[in-house]
Amino acid sequence: MVLAGCRPTALAQSESPTLTMKEEIVVWGDSVSAAFDRGIFNAPANRARGSEGAVPVEVVRFRRTAGAPDSVPPIFYLQGGPGYGTIDDFLDGSGFYVWEVQPLLTITDVVFVGQRGFGPSLMPCEDSEALTLAEAFGNATRVQARQEALRRCRQRWEAEGCDLAGINVVEVAADVADVVRLLGYDQVQLYGKSFGSHQGMAILRYHPDLVARATLGALEGPDHTYDSPDGVLETLERIATSAEASDALRPHIPEGGLLAAYRDLIRRADAAPITAQTEHPDTEESITVPLDGNALRELTLGVSRGLKFRYLMPAWPLDLLEMLNGDFYWAGRRITGLHTSNRLRSAGWYAFDCASGITAERGARYRQSIAADLLGPIWQEYDTDCAVWDADLGDDFRTGFATNVPTLLLHGTWDMNTPYTNALDLLPAFHNHHFVTIEGGSHGAVREAAEVNPVFEAGLYHWFATGDASRLPERVVLPPVEWEAPE
Repeated sequence: MVLAGCRPTALAQSESPTLTMKEEIVVWGDSVSAAFDRGIFNAPANRARGSEGAVPVEVVRFRRTAGAPDSVPPIFYLQGGPGYGTIDDFLDGSGFYVWEVQPLLTITDVVFVGQRGFGPSLMPCEDSEALTLAEAFGNATRVQARQEALRRCRQRWEAEGCDLAGINVVEVAADVADVVRLLGYDQVQLYGKSFGSHQGMAILRYHPDLVARATLGALEGPDHTYDSPDGVLETLERIATSAEASDALRPHIPEGGLLAAYRDLIRRADAAPITAQTEHPDTEESITVPLDGNALRELTLGVSRGLKFRYLMPAWPLDLLEMLNGDFYWAGRRITGLHTSNRLRSAGWYAFDCASGITAERGARYRQSIAADLLGPIWQEYDTDCAVWDADLGDDFRTGFATNVPTLLLHGTWDMNTPYTNALDLLPAFHNHHFVTIEGGSHGAVREAAEVNPVFEAGLYHWFATGDASRLPERVVLPPVEWEAPE
């Protein structure tokens, strides 16, 4: 029987997983093309439970170029997310291939293994109930509507026969291990950033004999799915300090600094919400919305472009200065969009993150953090979603990780998605590591450093080719950001 979204075959648990590959070619313009092998791996639905059925997972292999040595272990590129399903999204334009894949092919094969619950096993959730503007600005109403929609999504796919408890990073690690064996490799290299590093650590933990070496960036450890409020605030303070020191912005910075002034604004809004005249982002209708302290906390990390990557950061001080100067049009528009959005991610996203979860000790520490005064309860969405999803891997997964596998660790000090404190937490767990701090590096710090520092780039490829990290610096300093200033 074929069940949409989770298992295409009636594969029994006793049967061996299968993988069939065929060659495809993608062409961009007149000058760039790539050939690769693509196949579907029928992964066991849930090895821990011994569930019957299979989950289709895409596997793609780019073969090494002629002249590349056969002795270098292939690189298994672990995508971030969760949310990676097929290679097509990344090959929509030659940039990803030219930047991320092609240089590695002079060294060895590059293999991508999809994430169960996405791509050919995608399990979409229907939107939550549309709310009126007044309802959307009521936190309890908004949370209730979201949880009801998530409950319906879970019930739908469980009724279809999908084992949602098998959508977790431990099963993904086993998927990768099975693909390594099916492709005939003895050992491989791991290369993962963000959620890719989360996968990498699971593979290092549960299948260490298959890994010759690993390269992990934007680190998300077993107990780092929930971002640290203190770590995010420390990162934000570094970014603010740089902005305040720039010649372009210095004349516009309020006394005490950007963050101190914004805290004062939040406290005033806690006492008396600000009325914002704006337009609805969907209908362009003129509306009036309240901005209380909690709404402003949601906007601390940006109104227009956000802080995920360096190229987005130059506008962040302007977002705060605009509000500090009494202009709340864009703030009101942004918060309206956030509160009225009824779109949900797919079931796989909630299953992965809620399974990885958080230890009680870390959760208690986060909830006592003074950073919430400025950032708000950044853990709240996980709490809301995971109260419904209930797919926890437990503290045995989140604690006790350690590895002797040679590992290159890379992390940016301006990473707002996986704060730099993650790396500092994890260093003792890697008993044989080389750590590169990328000063001013965002969530895309590895590429940002390679673009401006030839020594780092050459050292990185030398490491992939040889396992020798001696040519890599311990610190890369990125050039200053050109901050945008008020006109």
